[in-house]
Amino acid sequence: MNPFLQITHLLLAFYWIAFAISLPAQSNQASSSKASSSLNDQQVRGEGVFLQRCSLCHLPQARRQVPTSQPVGPYLTSLLKNAGVEKERAVREIILKGGPRMPGFQYGLTPNEVDDLVAYLKTL
Repeated sequence: MNPFLQITHLLLAFYWIAFAISLPAQSNQASSSKASSSLNDQQVRGEGVFLQRCSLCHLPQARRQVPTSQPVGPYLTSLLKNAGVEKERAVREIILKGGPRMPGFQYGLTPNEVDDLVAYLKTL
């Protein structure tokens, strides 16, 4: 493998590890560890899926502390808070099939992971 690519991969891996460790649960007020303590097991697994698969686009870019930094995709806070069955079904479909600016995850997430992710989204 090209030495430049090896270094690039190593730096990217380091960045993502450091980034994932310091991510909040989509709130400037609560840290990830504080939010995780009030979540059940399924929601904690869903938070992990969110951090791995969704946070790149649904959290502020590069985790800047500047309140004006905008994510690529919309914040998902309150997306499924007290949502009905139809809205939950629509969100599941978007997760699986994607949309104009979002990839689909039908081949990247198991049904259990989607269930966990939806359970976590309900807590935001």
